[in-house]
Amino acid sequence: MNPNYDLLYFESCHTSWCFDKANLRFKRIPRPQLRPTSSTDFATAPWERYFDLNLSDESDEFTVVLNESESKLLRSWRHSENCSHCFGGGHSYETEEISLTQLNDLLKQQNQ
Repeated sequence: MNPNYDLLYFESCHTSWCFDKANLRFKRIPRPQLRPTSSTDFATAPWERYFDLNLSDESDEFTVVLNESESKLLRSWRHSENCSHCFGGGHSYETEEISLTQLNDLLKQQNQ
């Protein structure tokens, strides 16, 4: 594995993310409710492979492509100071994994 690191770190509403872009791997850990995420939390979290990271230019949304066929994705948004996902609504958003089959099924149900 390449010893060079090109690290990108950010927070989503419920998760801390660290991307090693040079080696196409990332770590994600749930954000503790009572304390900030620490370097120890990241040191013990396992690395996961990814194939692409898409950051939206128009919003804080991002997508992590987990496999080459792009059938496994993680989608969420970067947390901001005035985050409407955390403070502005009665919604409980969390990052979750969904397959394309599941997504297609959900879209079909919504269009019926």
